[in-house]
Amino acid sequence: MALELDIGRIRREVRNLWVDPPAFCRPGPSPVTDLSHWDFVIDGPDDSPYAGGTFPVDIDFNGTCYPLMPPKITFKTKVYHPNIDSEGDMTLGMFVRKNWSPAMTIHSILLTIVSVLYEPMVDGYTNNGEVDDVYESDLELYEQTAREWTSEYSSTAIVSHYPDDEDERRLDRYEAEDRRRRRRAASSSPGIAWKQVVVAFLLGLAVALLFATRFSSTLLPALFNYTGRTWF
Repeated sequence: MALELDIGRIRREVRNLWVDPPAFCRPGPSPVTDLSHWDFVIDGPDDSPYAGGTFPVDIDFNGTCYPLMPPKITFKTKVYHPNIDSEGDMTLGMFVRKNWSPAMTIHSILLTIVSVLYEPMVDGYTNNGEVDDVYESDLELYEQTAREWTSEYSSTAIVSHYPDDEDERRLDRYEAEDRRRRRRAASSSPGIAWKQVVVAFLLGLAVALLFATRFSSTLLPALFNYTGRTWF
């Protein structure tokens, strides 16, 4: 059976993020209607070149079997950063398969992203070589450019959608439907296919007939002819 998303775990993590989000993080502008794909907002941390910016982040679990694999993290605005490429895709050491652990959560991912906005991760995990070169050679120019990009591309205010009771009920229904879908899939794909059952039955029947034939041709006559003498 193919590995699938753990929707129940994602549901619990979403609820925890709503109640206790990481520093500088908050819900996205739209309600979460699909637990496999939603967004969050990161406010540029103080004392970083991104302070004052508002960064919507796309969190996509499709194509993964989270928590066995990490989700895909994409910034929706242009960000001048060594770990973020021109398409907004972010590369971090924790996203590498050998470093990822199912014990990691979306909460810990968001915390790491905020820390990387403070201090880029440049030990082999950069995916924007041009920005990395500037960061390594001229820190002042890097910070100035990052501030300019933040002002130009990420200064639009975003109002978060804070969930209400209807949002909770919607996601409860989503999770319940996912459980029903899994049960239907399991029932339509039993461990032993019906053809295997038929083959096993016919094989058993053949063995039984063979035993019955030998029993009737050898053992039954011997029983009828038995006179009390020992058989040798």
